[in-house]
Amino acid sequence: MNSKKYIFESMDEYSKNPRYPFHMPGHKGGRLCSFSDVYKFDITEIDDYDNLHNPEGMIKNSQERALKLFGSDYTFFMVNGSSGGNMAAILSVCGDGDKIIVARNSHKSVFSGIVLSGADVRYVYPEVFNDTGIVGQVTVESIEKALCENPDAKAVFITSPTYEGFTADIEKIADLVHKNNAILIVDEAHGAHFNFNDYFPGSAIKLGADIVIQSVHKTLPSVTQTALMHIKGDRVNIENIKSALAMVQSSSPSYIFMSSIDRCCDFIEKEGKYYFDKYVDTLKEYREKFKTLKNIKIIGEDFVNICGVKSYDKGKLVFIVNDTSTEYINKILIEKYNIQLEAVGRNHIIAMTSVADTKEGFERLFNALCDIDKHIKYEKSSVLNYCNVDIFQTVSLRKAYFLEKEKVSLYESVGKICGDFLIPYPPGIPVLCPGEVITSKALECICEFIDKGINVLGVDESFGVKVLCQKEK
Repeated sequence: MNSKKYIFESMDEYSKNPRYPFHMPGHKGGRLCSFSDVYKFDITEIDDYDNLHNPEGMIKNSQERALKLFGSDYTFFMVNGSSGGNMAAILSVCGDGDKIIVARNSHKSVFSGIVLSGADVRYVYPEVFNDTGIVGQVTVESIEKALCENPDAKAVFITSPTYEGFTADIEKIADLVHKNNAILIVDEAHGAHFNFNDYFPGSAIKLGADIVIQSVHKTLPSVTQTALMHIKGDRVNIENIKSALAMVQSSSPSYIFMSSIDRCCDFIEKEGKYYFDKYVDTLKEYREKFKTLKNIKIIGEDFVNICGVKSYDKGKLVFIVNDTSTEYINKILIEKYNIQLEAVGRNHIIAMTSVADTKEGFERLFNALCDIDKHIKYEKSSVLNYCNVDIFQTVSLRKAYFLEKEKVSLYESVGKICGDFLIPYPPGIPVLCPGEVITSKALECICEFIDKGINVLGVDESFGVKVLCQKEK
């Protein structure tokens, strides 16, 4: 008997008894904002139905409606997620050898954009909450220092909010960046909803950023892979943006995806205030309820104004738990309560909410966590001192990508040049990137994470790592 499962069969089975989705996408099964007969929406660039890469009709109209809703000067629909937007933003601003200052905790698509552009990267490190290992934010001071050391930088790229919902002081950072005649790019993938209620942090669009990339599908009712790029002000070359977007996106963009973005915008324009007010009322009620749990601690105001954090997304429910409890909680939520979380970390779990969530869903999560709370014990995690190691980059990220690599034992890698990203999660900040020398300090740092049971991406099950071949150095 063939035990193999295939995509359609598996998804058809799942759709008949789906778990309650405390995860992206934000449409939560199409509860508020969907359309039927999707195959009838799946066309190509036929007469009278416009072209995403040269919009003159309905797509142009839809993008103009979106820019008014989000408060930008230009808005572009994207069908390759925020990943495509991040790459296009870098390509539009930086050429080969141009300097760019980048937050070290950036999404992998940012590093892809650096490889594609050939930009010369300089890093700033976000602060880390040592008692949890969760990443905070880059500070205004760290950006100022980086700009002083690199006055010729073309751009600064940061992520705000982080995956856990923490935002940077965009307004002050933007002021510094612009005084240095550079462009501020903000990956706001997890903050597409910020504009639509004051309960959430302010969007980077309104706080001084020049280019803002948002994943509509993460926190708004739209299908996976849909995103927006917003341009504010006159510092960005729009023709460069258009050219870069055409380079990283399909020449046959999905009309289903574009229709989903537009349907989402239509919903926000016509019904958004009512539903967002209702959503915020539910968040306020249940965040107070979650505070009553004894052994599962919800992140709140105590994480603000430290570690670079200006504010946080109250729609992202992040719970701190005992080191040994995260997988147990996740297993019980799935098997007993049919609830699926967004993420499970070393000592925290994330439940993503959106305007499409129901009050019944919140109640279900609260009741489940109340039950679990009785069976676990909260203990402060062992302190996780994230060690920023001195970086010795001998080969550019772009060149390292193309050079031949070999696998060696992690413990015999000191002195070799890293051929892959070595990223402990949490916190998700690369200890080393391709092209950087593996020092004894870097090895010590990586081993410390491994000893504490933390997964380090780039280190395989036999403790092998990729390095550049000796002959290529």
